[in-house]
Amino acid sequence: MSLSDEDGRPVQVGQSVGRWLSLEDFVCSDGSTLREDDLRCLGFPRNWPAVYSSSEALKALIGKRGRLPGSRVAVAGQPLPEEKVDGLALRPLQSFGNAERAARASPGLSVVRGWAVFERLDKAEGSVFVAERYWWNSRTSDGRWVDLTPRPEAIGQLLLAESSAGGASCSSQKPQAVLGAQEASLASKLLSWRYPSLVAAERRLAEQAAQVKIQQKDQKEQQQSRQAQGASSASNQRRTHGKEATQQAQQNTGSSRAVASSSAPKSTKVLDYSKWSNIVDSDDEDEVPGAAALDEDVGVQDLAELNRKKPLPVPDFLVGNTGGGGGTNCYLSVTKLLDAEADKGESERSHQLSQVFGKIFHTGLVDAKRQDFYKKCLAALPADTFVVVLGLGSVLPVIRAARRGEKTGALLETSTKLAEVAEHILKANKLGGFPVTVLKGGFDHADLQAVVKRLVPKNAKNVAIVTERMAHDLLSNGIVPSCVAAHKAVRAALPGAKILHVPRTVELFVTPVEIRSEKLKDFDIRPFNAFRHTTSNDKADFWWWPVRLDNQPNTNCKLLGPSKVLCGFDFERSPEIALEEVRRSLKLEVTARGRCNGVALWWTAKSGSEEYSSRPNMAVGGEAKTAANTPPCRSEWKQAIHYLAGETSLFPGDTLELLSSITPRFTVRMLQQSPFSVEAPQWIQAPNNPKFSATLPVLPYHFLMLQDLERIEVYQRAIRAAAKTLRSKLGRRPRVLDAGCGLGLLGMTAALEGCEVWLCEAVPIMRKMCRDVVAANTQAITEARGLVQLLPPMMSTRIQIGEDVQNKFDMVVAEVMDLWCLGEGIVPTMRHAHKKLLAEGGMMLPSKLMIFVQPMELNMWNQAERETETDLQALGKHLKSKFSPMRIDQFPVRWLTEEPIAALEVDLGNVPEQPKDGEPNMEGGVKLCIRMGGKPALHAKISTASIDHSGTFSGYGIWWAADLGHGNVVSNAPDNPQRSWKQIVRWLDQPRFVAAGEEIQVLTCYNDHQVNVEDIFVSREMAEQYQEQVSSQQAQASQAAAAASAAAGQARPGRRPEATQQRQQQTKQQQPPASFEEEPALEVD
Repeated sequence: MSLSDEDGRPVQVGQSVGRWLSLEDFVCSDGSTLREDDLRCLGFPRNWPAVYSSSEALKALIGKRGRLPGSRVAVAGQPLPEEKVDGLALRPLQSFGNAERAARASPGLSVVRGWAVFERLDKAEGSVFVAERYWWNSRTSDGRWVDLTPRPEAIGQLLLAESSAGGASCSSQKPQAVLGAQEASLASKLLSWRYPSLVAAERRLAEQAAQVKIQQKDQKEQQQSRQAQGASSASNQRRTHGKEATQQAQQNTGSSRAVASSSAPKSTKVLDYSKWSNIVDSDDEDEVPGAAALDEDVGVQDLAELNRKKPLPVPDFLVGNTGGGGGTNCYLSVTKLLDAEADKGESERSHQLSQVFGKIFHTGLVDAKRQDFYKKCLAALPADTFVVVLGLGSVLPVIRAARRGEKTGALLETSTKLAEVAEHILKANKLGGFPVTVLKGGFDHADLQAVVKRLVPKNAKNVAIVTERMAHDLLSNGIVPSCVAAHKAVRAALPGAKILHVPRTVELFVTPVEIRSEKLKDFDIRPFNAFRHTTSNDKADFWWWPVRLDNQPNTNCKLLGPSKVLCGFDFERSPEIALEEVRRSLKLEVTARGRCNGVALWWTAKSGSEEYSSRPNMAVGGEAKTAANTPPCRSEWKQAIHYLAGETSLFPGDTLELLSSITPRFTVRMLQQSPFSVEAPQWIQAPNNPKFSATLPVLPYHFLMLQDLERIEVYQRAIRAAAKTLRSKLGRRPRVLDAGCGLGLLGMTAALEGCEVWLCEAVPIMRKMCRDVVAANTQAITEARGLVQLLPPMMSTRIQIGEDVQNKFDMVVAEVMDLWCLGEGIVPTMRHAHKKLLAEGGMMLPSKLMIFVQPMELNMWNQAERETETDLQALGKHLKSKFSPMRIDQFPVRWLTEEPIAALEVDLGNVPEQPKDGEPNMEGGVKLCIRMGGKPALHAKISTASIDHSGTFSGYGIWWAADLGHGNVVSNAPDNPQRSWKQIVRWLDQPRFVAAGEEIQVLTCYNDHQVNVEDIFVSREMAEQYQEQVSSQQAQASQAAAAASAAAGQARPGRRPEATQQRQQQTKQQQPPASFEEEPALEVD
């Protein structure tokens, strides 16, 4: 590429004057002297933004005490379309002149002098950085940095550091100078390294120009040769003329074809869909004259192969803060967290843990089979049996054991918090003769023997050890080591006593399974099954995933063979149980045809003739049945599914060989020995993040969404109606953006309507899966004359018109809603889309959000309390959460109003700007500033409703609805059949009785990512006290006004009192009323 100055003029060494980059303009963090070749591998700093605080090398370069101390450091992306200066041509490597020319051309821009900071990508990550002297611009209106210099092709953003006043050691100034040979050599190399496409394009243009000159020279020589030969016969002249015309026409045709091949859309026949590089177009028909539609690109394309931008970090709310595919299922770890948070008081984590344990206790209490098992087993014990209960469990077995009489048993608990809960429950039920002891070290700790010796009577003849410490995989909650340790402790304390166990035996069963997704409405989603495979990672504790096999709609879920016992334990023979790892080969019989991608584990606990199991109904040929008018209640236990590292086609009579690793004090692992038919892709890995460990690559709700037909159907209806309307209005196929596309199903719906679609997904692993799913549906997209283009991994809020895409979109569709509606960023996503990406007259799906709340009466423990005549209110007091996610229709809820309250409406095309501190944000002109998360909420509203049914007001049910247009609404209301989202319950701090006709008030507010709901209640006592204060203040004000009036009358003795009052009244009428806007707003956090 030829060198030019800042005005675009060609340069000459030794003559041209300008600001030229030299090696002195580059500063290395390690202080070394840089050579030209050291600048070849510069790129945007890796692991940004964490590297800014973690890298000592970067701090040493641009930190406050670094070689180039920066007064301000920020990342500058590509300039927005409205920030570009019309008619201003800017040159690569000319940041100095570019910034000055832009400031002269646009009064709203000023020049910023500093450094562009790169990392040496050929060195260890975070070890060496290079600063390049660099100038850019700043908007005078808001201080936003704008870098208009053409960006290097492989670098989508720049880390810029403004020079500090105290950083004169390496000045950011750049004087003009004559171009030298060294500067010219450096510029040529930088151009070739940073702008290879431009260099190649210029080279091609130069070659074409040279060829044109050669052709012109040849033609001129031929013409001179013909003139020298003299005139020929007329016929020869005509033949020669015809030949030349033909040659010229061929040359012109060839030239036009070359231009067409470089500018016109390519048309390729149907190719192998398994190779993305081949899927450019699948139009296999010849061009039909007059058929304009065939000129449009169709098929699918991955734009990341054309534009390799470095992706930005993925926001935490997209990855998950505890799982990224599900955290461990270890009850022991969660109880330790519960104790740690209990010492800190109320916090967000303590509320989350209260939700976890609230669900555990509730599912255990309403599990009729579980409670019946322990009730019968305890009743079958000899009357003189001393019962040792290991862990609070589901509470009711402890209560039943305590009701056998005083000093007939004891509870051992590893959690201080749960022990406190147990003591309060026992006290509330007047069962004080049942001691509770905490073993912080665990049941297999050395202290257990001393505790048992102290608690168990020396004359006890029978001692029963009772526990509910099962897990989905039976073992991971420590049931085996706990029972073995307790058995040994009792034997040591009472050598002659008979030791019983409830349960006495436990067995773990295994069977091959197929759990696969095939289609979701019109789409082939089979590639998604790869997400069910993982080898986990080194940090994760478990290699299985809890799945309720009886509840997998729209999924191929079946058992491929009979179950087989993997391992079993008889606790009355505890001294014989070894706790070390045991490996064994296992052969599973196959009796059904299918594609095996996992093995299912479930367990059975027995005591005498009683049995309790986590076995799915499909294992015994049954189906889940629910009695009429009874809310469905499911067991706490699911089946543990160990997904294998691939799929295997199996037929009846086949055998599946596995290598199992059984560690009784830990868990079970499986490794398939039989050959796989299809292995999982190498990129399918569970996340390995410092914040969490995980067992599957993605968050679990993705699997629920693939079972949700209602959700995809309502979106399809809305997209089809919008596409039809836009096509009729525009006279062409609409341009559609699917923001946060996930698998791309919504975008592909538009493509099946013939739209031109861009898919945008920020999470890299989800984008890869989207790529595969789109590839699997290429033929359907092509036949519908649609086009799907997958953008590089990025947030949709980073899309820039004119750079990432050429034109604005006619439709923007998104489904980034969570339980709260706003938690995944639907507000900032659609706000940016409306302002920056949506064409005039375009459509947004959704365009409006509604938040509904409804007062409810719901006692989580009421059913168990009634059936067992037990006071369980201590559970609610100790495990108090502010919010609980739940499927409300599965609980015995009683609504206190006939209709929900429309608490908030969010117009996504007109989202309020962020209010300033103290600025009123309450609907209705109320002078209040409601705050959320340390700053004002975007909007707040107080709603009033009248109670229709008297009852105990427990809290508000919360759900949302999203308007997709044309009468289509997607919602997570309790009566909606969708499966993707639960509802939220906002519990009152103190439940209260409300009577029919009584009015309630609720405050609802929101910001970019949160909704908050608060009950507004003023008790009678508070109201009376407030009224007394107001009356007193009014009386004092009246007295002060009277005194002031009397003083004024005395000062003007000639004026009559009547005239004074009349004058005051006239003045009052003439003055305008005080404006609320002139008063400061009350801030409420």
